[in-house]
Amino acid sequence: MTAEQFKERFIQIYPKLFAIAMANIGNSDDAKDVMQSLYMKLWEKRGELGTVENDMGYCRIMLINICRDRWRTKLLEPDWAAEYEDVVYDAHSELETEDVRDKIERFIACLPERQRCIMTMRMQGATTEEIIEATGLSVENVRTILSRTRQLVKDFYNKINR
Repeated sequence: MTAEQFKERFIQIYPKLFAIAMANIGNSDDAKDVMQSLYMKLWEKRGELGTVENDMGYCRIMLINICRDRWRTKLLEPDWAAEYEDVVYDAHSELETEDVRDKIERFIACLPERQRCIMTMRMQGATTEEIIEATGLSVENVRTILSRTRQLVKDFYNKINR
């Protein structure tokens, strides 16, 4: 694949992919780093891209995997996680809190992509307007998704704390 063919196919979907990166990462600097990693990997695989039928789907999967790798290696930590580091409990309570937080984070990571992205953006301090801009959804859709996702997280939290 030539550079021109690469540009024609993959540069045009950059804005949509960037919105997904923002939803998963939460700030533009780190999202830009993730996007750079994505496009570097795409360029390295340019010889194999001729067989890809759905460019957006292929890139979205690669992007989500890069974001997950970043989370796993703790290169990126959500802004809201810092508030837990300043709270002092006894050792047992702290372990319980970390365990609950890890379970909730894993639960959120297993949500459908749209719910996970919107909830992650909200937890990292994004306003409804910022979420609408990043996702292209209507106000009603964002509010409904947030409400339903909060209820799911609340139900999950109540279930693990019985």
